[in-house]
Amino acid sequence: MSSTLRFSRGGLINRCMRNSALILGVLMFTNTVRAEVRPPAVAGAFYPGDARQLEGEVRGFLGAGKRAGQAPVAVIAPHAGYVFSGATAGKAFAPLAGSKPTRVIILGPSHFAGFAGGALPDPDVTAFATPLGEMPVDRDAVARLAKLPEFKGPASAQVREHSLEVELPFLQATVGAVPIVPIVVGHATDRVLATAMARRLAELVGPGTVVVASSDFTHHGAAYDYRPFGTDRTLGPTLIALARSTAGRAAAVDPLGFSQQIEASGDTVCGARPITVLLELLAHAFQGTGAVADVSTSAEVSGDWSQVVAYAGVNFAGSWGPWRDDSAPPRPTELSKPEESAVVELARATLATHLTHQGQLADWFAAHPVAGNLAALSGVFVTVNNKGLKARKEGKLRGCIGTMEAHEPLVDAVIDAAVSAAHDPRFPELAASELAEVAVEVSVLSPMRPVSGSEDIVLGKHGVLLTKSGRRAVFLPQVATETGWDLATFLSALSQKAGLAPDAWRSGARFEVFTAQVFGEEH
Repeated sequence: MSSTLRFSRGGLINRCMRNSALILGVLMFTNTVRAEVRPPAVAGAFYPGDARQLEGEVRGFLGAGKRAGQAPVAVIAPHAGYVFSGATAGKAFAPLAGSKPTRVIILGPSHFAGFAGGALPDPDVTAFATPLGEMPVDRDAVARLAKLPEFKGPASAQVREHSLEVELPFLQATVGAVPIVPIVVGHATDRVLATAMARRLAELVGPGTVVVASSDFTHHGAAYDYRPFGTDRTLGPTLIALARSTAGRAAAVDPLGFSQQIEASGDTVCGARPITVLLELLAHAFQGTGAVADVSTSAEVSGDWSQVVAYAGVNFAGSWGPWRDDSAPPRPTELSKPEESAVVELARATLATHLTHQGQLADWFAAHPVAGNLAALSGVFVTVNNKGLKARKEGKLRGCIGTMEAHEPLVDAVIDAAVSAAHDPRFPELAASELAEVAVEVSVLSPMRPVSGSEDIVLGKHGVLLTKSGRRAVFLPQVATETGWDLATFLSALSQKAGLAPDAWRSGARFEVFTAQVFGEEH
């Protein structure tokens, strides 16, 4: 659980002017030497400031973990106050005990500075200190990264940041004073940049390298401006289930499923960016397996259900290897029936996760490999239709959004379209309470092709994109079938959808047609 820290700045009052030059020189020398060691910022707040007490607590937490099997080469661990997250951190770090790494790369989120990419310590910093001693900085590795555009975040982001520091006593107790590469990852780091960062880090990993990603999971309560769930005792099991689903995508080395679950749900996983960097590194330069070591919540200690944080620990055992580039996306073909079912389930899981903030999307990724047409670049529309009595009262269409261009894999395109369809501006925003009253339909589009005129449009077969005077509008092929419109009525309605006069299609309009494979839930 987060702690509020207050920092005070003491001033030196020199009451005696004698020997002032000597005193100033001594102070300057002392500050210069100590400035090379990053002092602990949260000792005495997040963890004990007394070395003996700190060592006892850490070893107690580690003692509850499992050490059997191969030592991990990567770890995800929480960074909250030890009273709340120490037990989970201990289970995450315990398998490292007795191993002898030669370098530890630590990735943590920035809680105080906004930027994209990685922020490295100042070049003069030689070590990070805790009450247990100092962890030397691998200055050669930091210098190599500092030359790269992906690691140009502000060094000042390191000064107050606790997400790296809180992991250090666990490392000191398990692997000793190993050289570290401390990296604060900015919240503005997207998946493309995370992959680029991972590719750079792949040049540093190898036998003897351990990578730690520091993150707490869901932050729930008014203090975090995130309250999708009730605050009674049902909250604990809800947060545990959500964290287990999300952490499970990390353990499966599924950067896509992990990122999409968090983005669709709006989950408050503070270290989502550093975890994504780690997962991209694992996906491209690792052979092995991951496992969730523990999941817990702060309320198990505090009993406070008004402000709760979830924690997860994950281990990855295996070996590092050279970077493997992603394969080119496959060419799209007609979807098979199992693929159709998977896509409809994906759209439904996305809506459920987006509206209920739970782990349905992560669970979909756990059950479905992203391969074949799911990985092919495709244009797609997701339609949400009212069904039953709701359709008779309010009309069938509840939302329909998509993209004509095949610029991303079908799995991403469906997720994006489903989230957008829940917020179709033509209708009130879809509510979680409506999920049982609507049916999902998906239209996977063929590539666009221009036609010479309206006479080349085949109603019921072709979807149509109309463009005129800088305005555009599209109808899917099933619109003509469902409405029974003739061609003139179809194109007049399409013109009006584009914000044009009903007869604007008759001159100066450009038409592009496409076909669609349409499938969905019964309604």
